[in-house]
Amino acid sequence: MKIKGDLSYEGIGSIISQLEDYRDSLEDKCNEIVQQLKDMGIEKAKTLCPVDTGEARDSIVGLMDESNHTATIVAGGYCIFIEFGTGIKGKNSQHPSPEWIAFMTWAYGVGGTIFTTKDGKTGWYYPLDDGSWRFTEGMPSRPFMYQTVQYLKKESGKVIKGVFKK
Repeated sequence: MKIKGDLSYEGIGSIISQLEDYRDSLEDKCNEIVQQLKDMGIEKAKTLCPVDTGEARDSIVGLMDESNHTATIVAGGYCIFIEFGTGIKGKNSQHPSPEWIAFMTWAYGVGGTIFTTKDGKTGWYYPLDDGSWRFTEGMPSRPFMYQTVQYLKKESGKVIKGVFKK
């Protein structure tokens, strides 16, 4: 933004008015930046989310609080298990961010239902909709939300510059 005016009484009044207009526009610009990043994040997370039934991808939503210029992208349902992995497979292919694991207090391969089969597999059984049971050793971490955060970090500068160029 360029401010124009001179140091006369009228010129200073004009400069003050221009600065006030700019200040007032900052709130809208902040919300526009947050809105764009939220929308980009939802799109990226949905693109990166593994699809089995579509339930996990469909649970990805964004929430925005314009009064605080903040947004949150939420991945519900069983997305946490996709993100961090489970069981022995998750333990052997952990989430790339130790900070996120510590924050979530995530533990791999623990609990009373985990056992080792006669053929040496470590895992557990879980019920299927048809009443039968399936054995699993878990699943590796597929950190689609972490990758979304990395993407938004990389793209945020472009979004900010684009909003402020308007």
